[in-house]
Amino acid sequence: MQLLRDFAGPAGLPAREDLARKRAELLAAAASARPRRRRVLWGGVTAAGLAAAAAAVVVLTPAGAPIAPVPEPEPVRILHAAAAKARALPDVIPRPDQFVYTKTRLADGRENETWASVDGTHDGLSFVFGHETFVAGCHGGKSRCVPHPAAPANLPTDADGMLAYLHKSTYGEGDTLHDLGNEVVDLAGGYLRPAVRAALYEAVAKMPGLVARTDAKDATGRAVLGITWHSSTEHGIGNQDEFLFDPVTFTYLGSGMFGVVVSQGIVDAVRQRP
Repeated sequence: MQLLRDFAGPAGLPAREDLARKRAELLAAAASARPRRRRVLWGGVTAAGLAAAAAAVVVLTPAGAPIAPVPEPEPVRILHAAAAKARALPDVIPRPDQFVYTKTRLADGRENETWASVDGTHDGLSFVFGHETFVAGCHGGKSRCVPHPAAPANLPTDADGMLAYLHKSTYGEGDTLHDLGNEVVDLAGGYLRPAVRAALYEAVAKMPGLVARTDAKDATGRAVLGITWHSSTEHGIGNQDEFLFDPVTFTYLGSGMFGVVVSQGIVDAVRQRP
């Protein structure tokens, strides 16, 4: 206050006639001005309260209706959650000469095991329904031989790229919704690097006719999240090929047709387990 006094110097009150003249000028100006929309400010609102009020402003459409955030459909929400969990997993790059080991469990308790070649050129093995079966790889100059890698390389890591890949004929299959479903189930059951697996789930989230079942059960009777899709003109992948996810970790558990994935990993040789 002393600094203000020093800066402004001595100042007296204005004369009464000066106050009256200024008041008359102010009233005349107010009367002749164009009416404007009144702005109301509530007394006693603190700066923090004003900030909170500003943050709570609802944006209106031209028609005056409030714009509320549109919640994701349940199948999309589940797939996006599974994609986020997948991207957070450690990235392991398998060698071409290794094998993808997978153990699945059926509803009757039986377990199947497979050792599939990472690049599709090495001989694998499977134990299915108690029978051991040799799985020949595409090697040795065999004619009409097309490798089927268990861990395909150079797959897209974004949803749009993955969707384009699924629509592209990979092994001579068609491009119907049913064909896409078969390829999605086939890819999901194999080994995918985290970014690729996430892109697969995000691509599926863009497909039409998705249906979620939050009361689904896996082959062992556990509660799981199920995702499938249907079309009015085509057979969808159906409940038998339902995508199954853990309701807590959102880990992929397999499809209804092939049982539940109970173990999967990369090994160096057939009969070896992770």
